[in-house]
Amino acid sequence: MNKESIDEFYLITLIDISEGADIRELEKVIKKYEKAENYEACAGILKAIHESGFMTIKDIKKTIKDKAND
Repeated sequence: MNKESIDEFYLITLIDISEGADIRELEKVIKKYEKAENYEACAGILKAIHESGFMTIKDIKKTIKDKAND
């Protein structure tokens, strides 16, 4: 798998979550990527969903800022 692609989808999904995206909608997006066999997208989105469950919005925004500066 392409780690850069996974990280890109992870960051995009964290941004979506910080802006109020519905987790159920993101899970539907995962299914679409699964059908398209884009497993890097699935991995990045799943990682963001799982990790954000243990974070505050402030933590998510800090992670976004840190990842954007990498």
